[in-house]
Amino acid sequence: MNDSRTAEMPEYVDAAVKSLRESSSDGEVTLLLGVSGDRDEFAARVEQHDATVNTTLGRATLRVTAPESAIDALCELEGLKSIEVEREDVRTLDEGNERSHRRVTRS
Repeated sequence: MNDSRTAEMPEYVDAAVKSLRESSSDGEVTLLLGVSGDRDEFAARVEQHDATVNTTLGRATLRVTAPESAIDALCELEGLKSIEVEREDVRTLDEGNERSHRRVTRS
């Protein structure tokens, strides 16, 4: 990690993410990152690892596309509460209220 702050392990690391942590592949994967703290500041740190923040979901989740080789570094970011691979059973709930935050749910 580049800064002197010590990152805690996320509360939840998906099994698929665990298997990809040592990957050196440049193949891309879409991840859902649960965040605590300043979401915009966290997103800026995510993008320093060649990842792209695609959208925010709810108040604390980012949908991110990243090379597999960046997953280990993403797991070490301070403020990360959970990390999982996006799957087809995860979908966005759009309730039609423009002021509502988008949320995710499992099908």
